[in-house]
Amino acid sequence: MAATNDSILSKSIGCLAGVAIGDAMGMPTFGLSPDQIREKFGKVTNFMDAPTGHIIHDGLKAGQVTDDTQITLVLADAIIKDGFVSKEGFAQRLFEWSKGLGSSADKLIGPSTKRVIEKMAKGIKPEDINEAGATNGASMRVSPVGILNAGFDLEKVVEDVVKSCVLTHNTSVAISAASSVACAISKAIVGKCGVDVIEAGIHGAKLGAKFGIFYPAAPVDKRIELAVKIVLESKNFDEIIDSLYNYVGAGIESNEAIPTAFGIFFATNGEPMDAITMATNIGGDSDTIASIVGGIAGAFKGIEAFPKDIVKKVEQVNGLNFEILAKKLLEVRERRLMRL
Repeated sequence: MAATNDSILSKSIGCLAGVAIGDAMGMPTFGLSPDQIREKFGKVTNFMDAPTGHIIHDGLKAGQVTDDTQITLVLADAIIKDGFVSKEGFAQRLFEWSKGLGSSADKLIGPSTKRVIEKMAKGIKPEDINEAGATNGASMRVSPVGILNAGFDLEKVVEDVVKSCVLTHNTSVAISAASSVACAISKAIVGKCGVDVIEAGIHGAKLGAKFGIFYPAAPVDKRIELAVKIVLESKNFDEIIDSLYNYVGAGIESNEAIPTAFGIFFATNGEPMDAITMATNIGGDSDTIASIVGGIAGAFKGIEAFPKDIVKKVEQVNGLNFEILAKKLLEVRERRLMRL
């Protein structure tokens, strides 16, 4: 198990940057099909304002992030403040964050997370809440768990993933998907082979599927394998996008968005901006898919793989500092390593 070094720091910063950059770049194309994106924009390769009247993101400006990044930061803050992953710690920070959203909460927050916040607002304690969400909300926020467990045994990674999921997404399919993402990030931060990253995601999905309330859905691990197969059989950028969209899916379901993200990672050889661009142009839940694959690819290639102006833009627009946040998460990881 590797201690923190410059490579691990760069890859952890890259992971967080990838989450936010993917989220912001995928934000305007959310809810559209690949054909609609081509007709409306051609090909999206940079930050854009949300289209006027957008179903969810109306009014958001180029480079602004959505709840994908915001709730990732909520979980990261809970881990940093508590020194570990806990359902109660995350619940407390999530509820505090939600109070600042006002009327925009109805549009910005996913269905499972919204139900939990409503329950807490009624005075129900977090320990009494296990929302059976099956959507991708647990996966979109899980990158801090991957950083915290960088290089750890995948069984250990999944233990923390479960703790981060059960409040809002206590189903086998959601935990499986979130485990695939966190395990891929854990492996990517300490590894050099993209195939190993995908294999870690597949193994993590199998491990995570053993937890939570059983949810009858096509297994995440099998659909990751399907996504890779589809990419291998596709000839170019547009064909990959269309095939993943049509046969794996780009919806909010855990066994659509996450396998498609892995397919995109494979198709782009883990190059962060190529992956984020492909995810942005696939449409559907594009901000989440781009955020997830951006986090995995950023963890694989490091912060140096991103154009400096892109990183600077998303940090300035949203008041973020990826390096400081990564260092704080890795400090928690270091304390954990010393106890092992």
